Amino acid sequence: MSRRPRMPHARDAGFSLIEVVVSMSVMAVFMAIMTTGIVQVYRVVNSDEAVSIAQSQINIAFLRLDREIRYASDMSTEGQVGADWYVEYLTTYTGTPICTELRLHVANAQLQRRSWTQGGTPPSTWTIFAAGVGDSRPFTFSAADATFNYPRLALSLTASSGAGSTAAAKEINVTFTAMNTTSSSASVCTEGRAS
Repeated sequence: MSRRPRMPHARDAGFSLIEVVVSMSVMAVFMAIMTTGIVQVYRVVNSDEAVSIAQSQINIAFLRLDREIRYASDMSTEGQVGADWYVEYLTTYTGTPICTELRLHVANAQLQRRSWTQGGTPPSTWTIFAAGVGDSRPFTFSAADATFNYPRLALSLTASSGAGSTAAAKEINVTFTAMNTTSSSASVCTEGRAS
């Protein structure tokens, strides 16, 4: 009695090469779509974070300056020493005349501040108000006039954050009014510009 070889059942047959190639191609397409989506989400999150950081820098600068400049008793006109821009104001609400100087340090892209007792020596150290900021002319002083009875200081800054495709920039253009004075001295507290 001769035995014929048994034919394998269909479930034992396996996959053909074409079926494997087609399924791998479909999987590759889905993986490419998924990877593109994840990269896009990553870019959006980084861009939003950069905008948030830039806006935060601007808000911090505004909040800190608002109270001080509003109660300033005198202001100097803006000036430039080298590439850096300066402006000074005098406050007396503490009982001691205090000079405060703002500087846009262009090389470091920082808005910096320092204070000293009027007539004293300005300190050599600066406090950073905001980082990643810049502008071609950040300070604009306007003297009191017939239309507006108080001197004003306009602050124009652009805060930048992030790099490449996630870079973001926010602008601030705000005018502070010195409500405690009706006059201004072009050179009040300007001794700090030399140091």
